[in-house]
Amino acid sequence: MALSFYNLDYIIEINQKRLEEYNASLQLVLGRLTNIILIYSGLGIFLVTFIQHAIDGDLGTISFYFVFSVFAILLILSLYYFIRLLLPEEIAYLDPPEKYYKDYMAQMELDYPGQQDVVDKALKGSYILELEDSISTNYQVFRRKSSFYYNALLFALLAVIPYITCLGYHLSKKDDKIQKVEIVAKKA
Repeated sequence: MALSFYNLDYIIEINQKRLEEYNASLQLVLGRLTNIILIYSGLGIFLVTFIQHAIDGDLGTISFYFVFSVFAILLILSLYYFIRLLLPEEIAYLDPPEKYYKDYMAQMELDYPGQQDVVDKALKGSYILELEDSISTNYQVFRRKSSFYYNALLFALLAVIPYITCLGYHLSKKDDKIQKVEIVAKKA
């Protein structure tokens, strides 16, 4: 059979494949959340310590505050896009096919008695319109979710650079705390 866009069966077939592709691609994007979560886990190891340094002011350098601010901004931006990625969006699903071969077909046969070819083309045409609406909706959802994933991952990776710098400040901090040790003689 030659592929032709005048053939409604071919149009239905390619639209169904495209709808499946977008649904699978969307699931792939959502399945990669672990990449971002892994980065967040690494960034969270010293996060409380960095916040304590910022509040206590014990590092005392402006450069630490600047680097920590850049880190915090990048992390907040990443979290913003990550939350947007997690928020549910309405995905288009097709109505059950029963609607076409029961409800619509009965109505069309009343409108076009004895014209089975016309009824068949009209039903296929309305099914194609439903497929195209679903494809359009799911394509937009896929693009939005992909963008959120990309931005969340990008800002999380960019936050690693100031994080490492803050870690350097933390490790270079000298503790000048004097510890008192009491020696107790044990009586035998």
